[in-house]
Amino acid sequence: MKAGRHVWIVFKKEVKDIVRDKKTLLTSIFVPMLLIPVLSMLVGGSIEKLNRDISENVTIALTKESDTDEISNIVENQIIRDYPNIKLIEVDDPIKAINESKVRLVLDFEKDYASKLKEGKPFVIKLIYDKSQTKSGGSLGILWDAIESFNERIVKERLNSLGISPEVLTPVVIEETNIADEEKTSASILAMSLPMMLVILIASGGVAAATDLVAGEKERNTFEPLLTTKPSRFSLLFGKYLAVTLFSFVSVVATMIGAAAGFMIDPSTMVMGVGTDITGFSIPPLAVFLAVIISITFGMTFSGLEIALSTYAKSFKEAQTYMSFLLIIVMIPAFSTMLMQPNDIPAYMFLVPVMNTLAAFKIVLGGSINYFYLLMALGSSLVYVGITLWLAATLFKKEKVLFRS
Repeated sequence: MKAGRHVWIVFKKEVKDIVRDKKTLLTSIFVPMLLIPVLSMLVGGSIEKLNRDISENVTIALTKESDTDEISNIVENQIIRDYPNIKLIEVDDPIKAINESKVRLVLDFEKDYASKLKEGKPFVIKLIYDKSQTKSGGSLGILWDAIESFNERIVKERLNSLGISPEVLTPVVIEETNIADEEKTSASILAMSLPMMLVILIASGGVAAATDLVAGEKERNTFEPLLTTKPSRFSLLFGKYLAVTLFSFVSVVATMIGAAAGFMIDPSTMVMGVGTDITGFSIPPLAVFLAVIISITFGMTFSGLEIALSTYAKSFKEAQTYMSFLLIIVMIPAFSTMLMQPNDIPAYMFLVPVMNTLAAFKIVLGGSINYFYLLMALGSSLVYVGITLWLAATLFKKEKVLFRS
């Protein structure tokens, strides 16, 4: 009881100190609350604008050898006649025009195209573009479709002249049926991006607090007096540990509030402007409960690691360096599994640190819920909580670590 009271006293003291520190509040609450929605809106808006510009403003030109009235007439009145978004313009130097982004693509017709067209033989149109330019490369498919449409019209005319139905060229007609409803599609989108974002936020949310609560106190020369107070070292450690855990989740909640606000302002922010809508979907309460518990244990695991690193560091700056490496360790699996589908997740991932939390979020959000796998993730997370807390406690007991210089 006495130890629990000491832990509570230390916890309240540390929380009050963090709340008084405007820098920590700024980095843990206000910056995450604004950063995600602002970045999402900026990135989503930029992608939407780029896609719109690529599809609506396709400028093309002809090489000097192909720049004749006959070829210009074929291009304007036959190839791109049904594509008002494609415009043929005159330029002095076609290749230079591509490099200067004045045109997206340049067409070069084969020299004897006219005789081959008359004889019913195929002729070559070379499409010249710059793959390093997004707009040039993106416009290639649009012009390609226009030429394919031109090909189909010529083939139909030739077949009709021979009294043959064009249907002989299409032995199979393909029809698509999508069995995924809007709810499942929405879940798939969230399962791709949200687990990565949550894991990174949970791991980074307590960094500012952990860095200040031990390494910061060492630097301010307030750590040694704290060790002489009545609470045991374990009470001091556990109080600080709970404070770091609390602020790691305060940071996540703040970010989710910001993301929700961004979604209400512009729903496309959640899909980075790719044009897919997110509609409502439901998750079983038990799965939600397990996902929340797994996320809490994940936060506790990293709180233990952050306290351990802060304890080992001899200065605030050194602790920040260690924390940056810790976040890199989280980001590597987060980004490497981003495109992994819930149904493709192997069982071992539910036992590996970081990946177990990512996998749990993915199967819950993706609608492929497997409660045995969720329990595996929870069990392994509890083991990692114990290991990291033991590591922090071990370092906290060693004088040569606490007072190294």
